[in-house]
Amino acid sequence: MMRKVIGIIVIIVGLGYVFMSFDFLPVIGDSTAPAHTHVSDYYIENALRDTHSPNLVTAVLADYRGFDTLLETTVMFSAGVCAVMILGSKSHIRNRFLVPKKILKGKPEPGVSAYKTVNKDVMVTLIAIMILLYAIYVLLHGEVGPGGGFQAGALMALSYIVSMMIAPDTRPLFSLSKANAAALAGIGVFIYAFTGLLTVFNGGMFLEYGRLPFPVSNEYLHTIGIMLIEVGVTIGVMATIITILKAIIERVRFDDDRD
Repeated sequence: MMRKVIGIIVIIVGLGYVFMSFDFLPVIGDSTAPAHTHVSDYYIENALRDTHSPNLVTAVLADYRGFDTLLETTVMFSAGVCAVMILGSKSHIRNRFLVPKKILKGKPEPGVSAYKTVNKDVMVTLIAIMILLYAIYVLLHGEVGPGGGFQAGALMALSYIVSMMIAPDTRPLFSLSKANAAALAGIGVFIYAFTGLLTVFNGGMFLEYGRLPFPVSNEYLHTIGIMLIEVGVTIGVMATIITILKAIIERVRFDDDRD
């Protein structure tokens, strides 16, 4: 009971904070808002010179608004942790999976694929590999074209989901437990934040890529910095999706929580 009361209090406080923050936001559709005037003009005119990235979206998200993107990645990691905390309660209770016997009569066991064929097993493996390769391409190509860490992380998680849900009896390309996935999501956020701290330790501002401690030109420093945070975002997004999926799969019954 106390846990539910605390949860309700947290929700009320969070909603109150959200509504209070509306006063600090510009009016929707206001053509005189900074984002529609001098800010966007500066980004468009100076992005290539300042960030050395030909992709304007990457320049804005990974450089001009790098701290904001870090917080977005942190929010995703927090969502995964919250999913584990909410869905992972009372994990010691056995036989959580409750299905009437008449439903299971003449059907495969829960969690076992009903379509065991060589074609399916082979094709699922090939599809998962192709998705994973495309995810790597999206990650590496994100600085100069469409793509980036969020898309690459979602694709990597998709390759895992395809292998696990379509062919659960085959060995996936990579395997992660719920605890390891949550830890890996935290590592992704840490890589992003540590990249910013490296620039601070070298005498610059947070995420000032030109101050990274590598003996290359300023242009390549920006490329390295953007790639480092994209890798962190990719790992964080992929691991968070897998963490939430694992939490949902392990919590297949909800009527045993009487607190």
